[in-house]
Amino acid sequence: MNKLKTGYFIIGTDTDIGKTYVSSLIFKSLKNYNIGYYKPLQTGCYFENEKLVPLDPKFLCDFTGTTLKPEMTTYLFKTPVSPHLASELENIPISMNSIFNQWDILKSKYSTTFIEAAGGIYVPIIRNKYFMFDFIKDLNLSVILVCSTKVGAINHTMLTLSFLKEKQIPIQGIIFNNYTKEFYEDDNIKVVLETSQINNHLIIHNGDTIIPEQTLISFLEK
Repeated sequence: MNKLKTGYFIIGTDTDIGKTYVSSLIFKSLKNYNIGYYKPLQTGCYFENEKLVPLDPKFLCDFTGTTLKPEMTTYLFKTPVSPHLASELENIPISMNSIFNQWDILKSKYSTTFIEAAGGIYVPIIRNKYFMFDFIKDLNLSVILVCSTKVGAINHTMLTLSFLKEKQIPIQGIIFNNYTKEFYEDDNIKVVLETSQINNHLIIHNGDTIIPEQTLISFLEK
């Protein structure tokens, strides 16, 4: 694990693209290592025993057999919308300092921490002031882009990759999620890799429950 970075930022090309599923696969595959998971902004939470439960961290913990910890989140919102709007509707201002402070704690505790975005690269965190790409740049982390292989994936993926490059955000690699072996999926993957000139990638088949450890380590170390 010496070659792994302090952190990686996991984003998706769209909502429900599979960021949490991929995060869970990564966490499960590296369960023998000192790694952390952080979802700083979670919307769409639900109440259980008078406490808000963060959907994505709970899914990851259930999937990997890990205990859900308060350190995994900073802001929890009930409304299933973008963080900036949930913050406004629920009258809970978002302080980036609180998030950065939590990140510092996780950095000191874990060798590597995976941060999962709320949505995609242009999601607002604070209306008209601060976006997900600002957050990534301030953290100075490499991005793992989760995308699909379905029809439309080329456009969504290339637009996101182009924007990342425009903002000079380093790209660790691409994870193609929910691959089902349809003939067009192979060509979608081929076009994205050739056009973006990014070779570092993983393909997650529909129903996969783990990523081979050495395959994942190789992806993260490149």
